[in-house]
Amino acid sequence: FERRQKSAWLAGIAYERYVGYLYESKGFDVAYQGATLGVSDLGIDLVCRRADHYTLVQCKRLSEAKGIPVRENTVAQTYGAALFFSHQRGIAATSVTPIIVTSFELSEQAREFANALGVKFQERRAFARYPAIKCNVGKRGERIYHLPFDQQYDVTSVVPADGDSWATSAQEATSLGFRRAFRWRGG
Repeated sequence: FERRQKSAWLAGIAYERYVGYLYESKGFDVAYQGATLGVSDLGIDLVCRRADHYTLVQCKRLSEAKGIPVRENTVAQTYGAALFFSHQRGIAATSVTPIIVTSFELSEQAREFANALGVKFQERRAFARYPAIKCNVGKRGERIYHLPFDQQYDVTSVVPADGDSWATSAQEATSLGFRRAFRWRGG
């Protein structure tokens, strides 16, 4: 039973990273709260920022075979989290867009909730292969690549204007002039 829970958690994190990649590739700065904060993320898996606007994303990787849709409680939590986010930062609620991205669908009542509350949603956004290796140029010019299981992966941003990029394999990252991130050992 323990193994199954961990596998579901890892599948969820993989989906969050995929959706985060989609936003980063559209020019958003993305903070991966679901992966870094766990249950303390307050229902916001991704904080995507472009200019002075925030898109707060709740990701739900669900099995179509099980037929269990996103329910209205998730919509309410996402809406409330967006209000709290804007309140905490002292920014206008109009500068924050809450969105749910799911691999399955919302229930009919959840869709009604979302439409009434202004929570956007994308249904049937299937997980797909993507270039998951982050190639990052550091502040001192170091060219380092991070694999999804590396320690700094979820706090590393890909900013193409800074020379950063994505790669599909370690070989590709190396050919682009990046080296593997060292494992931090404390001290």
